[in-house]
Amino acid sequence: MSAAIELQSVYKRYGPKTIIHDVSFSVEPGEIVGFLGPNGAGKTTTMRMIAGFTTPSSGTIKVAGHDMVNDNEQAAEKLGYLPEHPPLYDTLDVEQYLRFVAKVKGVPARSMADNLDRVITACRLEAVVNREIFKLSKGYRQRTGLAQALLGNPEVLLLDEPTAGLDPGQIQETREVIRSFGENNAVLISTHILPEVTLICKRVAIINNGRLLAVDSPSGLQQASEDSSRVNIHVSAPADGLREQLLNIDGVQSVTDADVPGQTGILSIDCHVDAGQGIEAAIARVVAAKWDLHKLERQQPTLENVFLRYIGEQQREAA
Repeated sequence: MSAAIELQSVYKRYGPKTIIHDVSFSVEPGEIVGFLGPNGAGKTTTMRMIAGFTTPSSGTIKVAGHDMVNDNEQAAEKLGYLPEHPPLYDTLDVEQYLRFVAKVKGVPARSMADNLDRVITACRLEAVVNREIFKLSKGYRQRTGLAQALLGNPEVLLLDEPTAGLDPGQIQETREVIRSFGENNAVLISTHILPEVTLICKRVAIINNGRLLAVDSPSGLQQASEDSSRVNIHVSAPADGLREQLLNIDGVQSVTDADVPGQTGILSIDCHVDAGQGIEAAIARVVAAKWDLHKLERQQPTLENVFLRYIGEQQREAA
């Protein structure tokens, strides 16, 4: 089965400035992929190119097998899109707006009522279905935007920051809608919120400064990051002797040291370690047997640490 979304060597330039650099990845049918990066990383620009709102300067983008440059209309028929700021018409009520969008999408009259009922129920809009959009809270506006993206049961769903402005209960409901839709359709979610990708996404694409840094499963990214699991200690000890003792501990891969600012004679030691449990206890025993141990802290290999590691590597390479 061909990819539902496919980007190959995509660049986007505005004049002499390159915004997106050689981005390539794909999303398969029945797959939810998280597009993860800090604000300003290039997520929205890439999403707008996939949706056909702007064209790439070079490279190819295909949606449901259709080229977004040369076959835009056919591709758009397969696509549901929720921009970061939903395109709502404030003077219409929710049902009028969704009916209008359904007509624009070409939803047949015979299935119009079923389509509207399905998205209104899925997005929990029953209480505001006859309320004018300008009277809606930000959370309900976001839900209405998601509902319009779901109309017509598109093969591909693009969601740019879909849970922005929602309270915790609404976020959970939105995740369930997305998870259900993604069982048979392709979903690409742009977000800077790490829990979004860990809870519902099969794979994660990390982007920063317009460059794709990694594509893997959340668990795969955690395993790939050797230095995202570490033990940090503050200790009064000679650096050379301490390093030798620590490297003899089974599971300690490498050791780096630095002075603790404002504390003479105290070293801050980062021990990059295996992900297994109990190693911090072994480190504490070895250090405390000879020296004064002031602090010990274990950092687990979370997706946030992996993300920060990739960002840090890119910044070092740029420097």
